[in-house]
Amino acid sequence: MSEKVKGYIKNLFADLKEEVTDIVRTSPSPTVATQRIMEFVSGKIAASSQGYMVDLYGELSKKTLNEGIFQDPANANKFYELNMRQKISDAYQFDVQDLRAYSTGVDFREINRVYTSAGVAVGSAVVGGILMGVLSGVVDIPMVVIIAGAILAGIAGGGVTYAKVVPEKNKMNYLKAVAAFMVELEDELLNWVDEVVKFYNQKIAELKATL
Repeated sequence: MSEKVKGYIKNLFADLKEEVTDIVRTSPSPTVATQRIMEFVSGKIAASSQGYMVDLYGELSKKTLNEGIFQDPANANKFYELNMRQKISDAYQFDVQDLRAYSTGVDFREINRVYTSAGVAVGSAVVGGILMGVLSGVVDIPMVVIIAGAILAGIAGGGVTYAKVVPEKNKMNYLKAVAAFMVELEDELLNWVDEVVKFYNQKIAELKATL
């Protein structure tokens, strides 16, 4: 059931990669390129992921409620009381203002600091781990800022190494680095879908143990 959502992610990244390539080619400096990539990719992924998680929950809950144990109305009510749909939706919703506030009101180092701090809190330096930290309630950080932080950490070396205008010959190196990062980010989000499924199944197993 997660394959459907993974297909959405793969299609999304196919489009993102083309747009990101154009951004790099038309940006006069790494600063501008990174800023534009951060805003574009973060917004697209965060907005799309809301819908993906709703679809994923729909598939998971349908399977759960078809199980014999949940044919009992009392048990079905217990399932609904878990409010898993709301938990998943709340964790991955975002306000575009969150990104705008970070990109215009806070410098790149601050975005990196927030992202790094979230990673420390959940014991993971990768996007999927931090996103699971949000779902589990360990950290409270907008998804859009998580992706923005990952872009800075993955492309810009934590927001320190791109203050100069990029010569054309180095722009190709930058583009290669961005392309490699986008592949890594796609893999992270594909793995993240599996982790959300595991999280959901864990909560259902805990519920079943009480019925």
